[in-house]
Amino acid sequence: MSRKIQSLVNQPLLKPSAVTECMHQGHLWSGNGFPWPMRETRHGNSGDLVSQTQGSGIDFSETRPYQAGDEPRHMNWRATARTGRPQVCVFQQDLTATSYFLIDRRNNMRFGTRRRLKVTQAARLAIFLATWEARSGTELGSLMLNDSLQWQPPVSGHAGIYQLAQLASKPCPPMFDAPQVSMKQALSLLAEQIPAGSHLFLLSDFFDIEEDLLPRLYQLGKQHRVWAIDIHDPAEQQLPKAGFLQLVWDQASAAPDNIINTNDATIQQQQRSRFDQRQQQLKNLCDRAGICYTTVFSDEDDLTRALQTRTVQTASQ
Repeated sequence: MSRKIQSLVNQPLLKPSAVTECMHQGHLWSGNGFPWPMRETRHGNSGDLVSQTQGSGIDFSETRPYQAGDEPRHMNWRATARTGRPQVCVFQQDLTATSYFLIDRRNNMRFGTRRRLKVTQAARLAIFLATWEARSGTELGSLMLNDSLQWQPPVSGHAGIYQLAQLASKPCPPMFDAPQVSMKQALSLLAEQIPAGSHLFLLSDFFDIEEDLLPRLYQLGKQHRVWAIDIHDPAEQQLPKAGFLQLVWDQASAAPDNIINTNDATIQQQQRSRFDQRQQQLKNLCDRAGICYTTVFSDEDDLTRALQTRTVQTASQ
């Protein structure tokens, strides 16, 4: 590899100006296309949002009979004397909301034929959505899928946005011989680490999501609000008419029988059908798990517009 090419592949995915543009779009976004209503925090850390969970906040909620484990300092002695039974004061717990971003940076995402790599679009979307979430004081955490899992605890405000942007924009040179972590490992770590009631954004092409992961997806969908954003290059949906090409998914697949004629209309239709069927399969899996599902193409510049349409067309349509 020449020094010039090596220098290019080791550049960050996004320049500072591109990060600023994504943040600007996030600040201006009205939320049209966001799959959930206004956040109702149920779990988290002490903060400014009112939770439906009763705890040790400062806002009085009610008086109730004493239960084993209640703190003595919360005893309501007047109510205890009046009723003849131990009574405690219950307060509304104030919490800070948390959002987590899983960003797939594995080899499958380091692909692009037009304006940008799929992983670059994942970084843009993460910064855009993180900016939107931070407007309500949400703390932002992340999990990066590289040759290993890189966990980043949540941080609030602009510091959280910049931390996420820095991690998501790191260079993504080819990983020919590097080991690949699985989506199953990533989802298992998220299930263990993030507090119930979090917002969870999954940014990937989900190439290794299959039926056997439904129990894990269902668990996440029950405990959190989850949005799966499926990122693809346009060439994965519609093959470019470029004559004979060899399709190589990994080193093991580099075989002569993988050479296809992309000018052949039948092959073009077969590829489109496979793409649509795979999308429908993923959408059905997410629907059963209680997870929102969206498809975004890597060449889409306007992130607001990209997230407004979430309908997946089937091959028959």
